[in-house]
Amino acid sequence: MSAVGLARATIRTLLLAGVREFVLCPGSRNTPLSLELAEAESRGLLRLHVRIDERTAAFLALGLAKGSGVPAAVVSTSGTAVANFHPAVVEASMSHTPIAVVTANRPLSMLGTGANQTIPQVGIFGDATRATVHVADERPDTWQGALHKAVYAMGGSPVGQGPVQIDLGFSPPLVPTDPDFITPVQRDEPHLGIVAEAPIALVALPPRSLVVVAECAAELAESAVRTAVSAGFPVHIEAGTSLTAANEACLRAGAFLLRSDLIREWRPEHLLVVGRPTLSRPIPALVQSGDLEVTIVSDDPSITNPMQTGLPPARASKVEITGLVDADFARAWERADIAAAEVIDAQTREVFDAGAAVAVVAESRPDVLVVASSNPVRDLDERAVRRSQRVVANRGAAGIDGLVSTAVGVALAVAPARTTALLGDLAFLHDANGLVIGPSEPRPDLTVVVVNNDGGAIFASLEQGAPEYAEHFERVFGTPHGADLEALCAATSTPYQRCGDAGALADALAAAADGIRVIEVPVSREQERERRQDLARRVLAAVETSLATES
Repeated sequence: MSAVGLARATIRTLLLAGVREFVLCPGSRNTPLSLELAEAESRGLLRLHVRIDERTAAFLALGLAKGSGVPAAVVSTSGTAVANFHPAVVEASMSHTPIAVVTANRPLSMLGTGANQTIPQVGIFGDATRATVHVADERPDTWQGALHKAVYAMGGSPVGQGPVQIDLGFSPPLVPTDPDFITPVQRDEPHLGIVAEAPIALVALPPRSLVVVAECAAELAESAVRTAVSAGFPVHIEAGTSLTAANEACLRAGAFLLRSDLIREWRPEHLLVVGRPTLSRPIPALVQSGDLEVTIVSDDPSITNPMQTGLPPARASKVEITGLVDADFARAWERADIAAAEVIDAQTREVFDAGAAVAVVAESRPDVLVVASSNPVRDLDERAVRRSQRVVANRGAAGIDGLVSTAVGVALAVAPARTTALLGDLAFLHDANGLVIGPSEPRPDLTVVVVNNDGGAIFASLEQGAPEYAEHFERVFGTPHGADLEALCAATSTPYQRCGDAGALADALAAAADGIRVIEVPVSREQERERRQDLARRVLAAVETSLATES
C-alpha cells in the first residue's frame, strides 16, 4: 500500500465523520493529501480552502467548525508547519470544538537522521488533543483502527469533544500511480463519532436566588434562561456565546449590579451558575464568599473544580429551574437594573467611545456576531441590550490570535446569514494574514469592525493601569503601534471604510457586505481608565439612589 492509499483512507474516514470543510496548507510531504483533496472537491465530496499560513489555516478550520457545529479538518506538511497549529488547537480544546489536525510526516525512522523538515511532531500538542495517532503507510492493517480511534475521540472523550491529531507517515512515491480514487461515502454507512446526550439537571431554588448564565452550549443556556425567567428569578446572562438565549427579561446591567450596593442590601441567599463565567470578577468572588449557597451546572466535563470551589458541578445538557421567588427581592433587582440601564444608555448617546461603538454594532443585529476577547466582549457585556443574538467568541483560552480567520470560517459556514466581526486593533493586526486569501478560494460576505484605539486599552482598566505604574505603562502595556489600517487593507485588496461617529457607523453597517470589508472606528485611548471608572461610578450611584428611593 502507498502514501496515496493512506491519504485516501484518511479523507474517507473524515467524510464518514461528517467533515465536509477541509483547510489545506501547501507543502511537499502532504502532496498525497493535497492532490486527493483537490480531486475530491472537483467531484463534489467536500469544500476545500487553501491558505499559505498554517496558523491562519487552523483558525479558519476552528471558525468553520464553530459556525457549522460539525467537525472541520486542517492539513499541513511536516516540521514547523505543524507547530503553527498549536494556538488554534488549544482554543479548540478549551471550547470543545471538534477539528481534525492532519499532519503529514516522514516515516518515524527518519527522526534523528538529520532529514530535512523532520521534527518530533507526534503528540506535539500535548494534552490539548483528545487523541493523537500516528499512522504509517507501510502498515495498512493498522489504518482503520487508528483512524477510527481519532474520529471517535474527536466526537467525544471523557473531557468532551475537541481536536485530534492524525499524523501520517508518508514514504515515496507521494503522487498517484493508479487511477483509483476515494470511494464515495454511501448514505447507509454508519456515521462515526456520535456522542450521547447528557441528562437534565433539576434545580429547586430558594426565594432569594440569583441565576448567572455564562459560557455553555445554546441548549443549556436556553433552558436555564427560560425556566429561571418563568419562575421570576433575576437572571444575569454574560454577553458571550450564551447570549443566544437572552431576552429582555434578563438583567441588562448585571455586569454592574454584581459590584453594586444591591449585593449588600438584597444579597442572594443562593447563587446558581450555569456554564463557565469568563467576563466578571464579582461572580467568582461571590461564589467563594462562603456566605451563600452555590449550585453550578456545567456541560463541560473538563471542569472539575469550577472557580476553585471544590464543588463538583452538576453535569447536564439542560437544566430545569423551579422555586417560589421572593417578590420584594426580584423587584429590587429589577428597579436597580432599570436605573442602571438609563445611565448606560445616556452615556452611549453622549460620548462616542469604544463602548458606544460596540453598542452600535450590537444594535445592527447581524445574524452572527464574532467578538474578540479583551475589551470588545466586555464592552458588549456592559452596553448591549439583552436580546437573542448568536455570538461566536474564542473564550476557551481567551486569546486574541486568529480572530480574522475564525470570523472568515464562521461566515463561510453560516452563509448566507449576515456575519459581523467585532475586533480591537491588536486582535486585527495579530491576524492580518487572515485577509490573504487566494483568488480561487471561497470568500464569504463578512464585515470586520475594528475599534482602533492604537494599543492595548484593556490594561488601562486593570491594576497595571493605576497611576503609580504610569512611567512604563505605555510601552509595555499600552503598546501603541501607529499602524495604517487602510494601507494594510489596500495591500490585500480588502474594501475599507472609516467611521468616526455613531451615525456613520450605523449607516455603514446597514449596507450589505459584498465579500470581506473592513470598517475602522478610531477612538481615543486617552483617559480610558477615567472614562470607564466614571461610567461605573455613575451607574453604581444610580443603583444606590434606586435603593434609597425604595426604602
